[in-house]
Amino acid sequence: MKKLPNILITLVLLAALGWTLWRGFAHRSEQEREKKGEKEKAETEKKEEPVDFTVKLEKGKWKALGVEMAEPEKAELRPQRMAFGCVMDPVPIVTLDGDLSAAEAALAASRSEYERTQGLLKGGEGVSRKIAETAEAQFRADEIKADGLHRRARLEWGVAFSAMQSAERRSAVEKLVRGDAALVRVDLLPGDALAEMPSLARLGVLGREGEMIQTANITPATDTDVKTQAQGFVLRVEKPAFALRPGMALTAWLEFAKEPQKGFALPRSSVLRHDGATWVFVQEEGEKFVRRSVTLVAPLDGERGWFIAEGRGIAADDLIVEVGAQALLSEELKAQGGGEKD
Repeated sequence: MKKLPNILITLVLLAALGWTLWRGFAHRSEQEREKKGEKEKAETEKKEEPVDFTVKLEKGKWKALGVEMAEPEKAELRPQRMAFGCVMDPVPIVTLDGDLSAAEAALAASRSEYERTQGLLKGGEGVSRKIAETAEAQFRADEIKADGLHRRARLEWGVAFSAMQSAERRSAVEKLVRGDAALVRVDLLPGDALAEMPSLARLGVLGREGEMIQTANITPATDTDVKTQAQGFVLRVEKPAFALRPGMALTAWLEFAKEPQKGFALPRSSVLRHDGATWVFVQEEGEKFVRRSVTLVAPLDGERGWFIAEGRGIAADDLIVEVGAQALLSEELKAQGGGEKD
């Protein structure tokens, strides 16, 4: 019986010691979890902090680099939609014009013969009814053939082309053959659709953004692209600034006669492409230049560069680096200890 209290005391002490050790380990694990959470939070916040892309150069140095600044030029841009397409092969329309011309010439000849024989027959002159009927049959056959080709022209190339007179149509086709005109098929992005016809189209070719081509001759496409199922248009370009070869890819900006959007024109020399984004340098202080991300809406005509919407990263009183932006980017990357990325 004397051993029982000793055993109970021993058990109590062991239980207390175990509880103490368990609390110690639990508290330590909790502290480690808290520290780990704080570390992860700090790393996350560090990643989310906006990177300040700046470069500081003394005035003498950035002047030596040929850096020049100017306030952005105000510009306006009419509402527009982007479309993509290519220059069409003129061979099908040239072939159709040849078939139409031949059918129209045959129809004119058979009509004349039909009218002549009908006049002789009614006047009782020397012409048999069989000859008159043969002339009429030929005339009706040529009329059906010509009408069928006109319907085909309307289905393939639209009302405007099928409604042209022979001389006008041949003149238009001859321009396509000589390269004085070109037909361009463009399609909107899949899922996009227009309820109204564009009033103007501006076409650009990669590498020749400074030579935009304009045309107001726009007609709806008579078919739908099987792959994209997008709404399409056929544009006729007269006297392009450079040769438009069949198959040449183009980007089109279709404009509408509505209230224009206000913004700024950025010279091409001020726009940088780096790390998959588009940037400009803005001088914030005498020796501080900040690289800002911008979204280019559409190219402008001539040497005006690119249009950027108002309130999208550029203000009217900003000093935009128009000359030497690439040199500033190189200096920035040097300061970061890295090389320039495409």
